[in-house]
Amino acid sequence: MLYQFLLNFVDTFGFLNVFKYLTFRTGLSFFTSFLIVLIIGGPFIKFFSNQKILNPIRDDGPEDHIIKKIGTPTMGGVIILFGLLVSVIFWADLSSKNILFCIYITISFGLLGALDDYKKIKYNNSQGISSKFKIFAQILLAIIGVSVFVYFSDYQNLTNLYFPFFKNLIINL
Repeated sequence: MLYQFLLNFVDTFGFLNVFKYLTFRTGLSFFTSFLIVLIIGGPFIKFFSNQKILNPIRDDGPEDHIIKKIGTPTMGGVIILFGLLVSVIFWADLSSKNILFCIYITISFGLLGALDDYKKIKYNNSQGISSKFKIFAQILLAIIGVSVFVYFSDYQNLTNLYFPFFKNLIINL
């Protein structure tokens, strides 16, 4: 969003050309998400602690683990997901199918984790959703995401295997 807005002024203000570089926007995204997590993390954890929304602890773990985990609030992943998604919305090219695919996967798996935490809180035990349902849901969400991604993507990029740090090493599958 902010990325697209700033690109409109690149011709007028030459110094804004730096926003075209992926590494610069990656750094901005990191610092944006870090700042958001720092700002909302404390109040979020304090709110959940005050509301007694705590993470149920498994009985079968080590005893010192049980003692350390008492009073730990749950749903901390929401803080991380919020910071991540806001920074991606600010600094990523939202017209890219790759970015939209990553946002879908992040949100859908995050909602699955939130459902797991919700069930732990609601029934006040450490079971959450069953492992069979969790793996089935993850596979289903991934199949849906990959199917939509393949349908809307250019197949040329999907048939090549690229290796990081080796620009010329490409294997055509």
